[in-house]
Amino acid sequence: MLPWYLWFLAGLVMLIIELMAGTMYLLWAACAAFLAGLVALVLGSVVWLPWVVFSVATVLLAALTRPLVHRIRLGRGVASNVDSVIGKEAVVLQRIDPAANTGRVRIGGDEWRASADDVVEAGARVVVLGVEGATLSVQQLGS
Repeated sequence: MLPWYLWFLAGLVMLIIELMAGTMYLLWAACAAFLAGLVALVLGSVVWLPWVVFSVATVLLAALTRPLVHRIRLGRGVASNVDSVIGKEAVVLQRIDPAANTGRVRIGGDEWRASADDVVEAGARVVVLGVEGATLSVQQLGS
């Protein structure tokens, strides 16, 4: 088999594995294998050169794109669904009483059941500490 063909085949196999795994570990090696295949196609008589191109390209691609990959993997995502209400202020609509297990708050246009460690009267402002099921855990501001 021709050397350039093996490089392209190796790059394709690594790319398929990378697409299935989604880890971004083999992406740069696959790109480097394609580059080494091009070198082997053009300069087929120099057997060691594609290996050097593959090695250098893999290291350079990984090193130069590491910050980008890190940012993509960690993401600076926006909190969604119930996580987005944590830390926000709400207005108490119905008195929050831990003993009676009552209380409702409004955040924006949404109403939520609420619980707190202390009694909080209607009209008070609270901050959301967490979410437990469909109930917000809140604390009165200024306390």
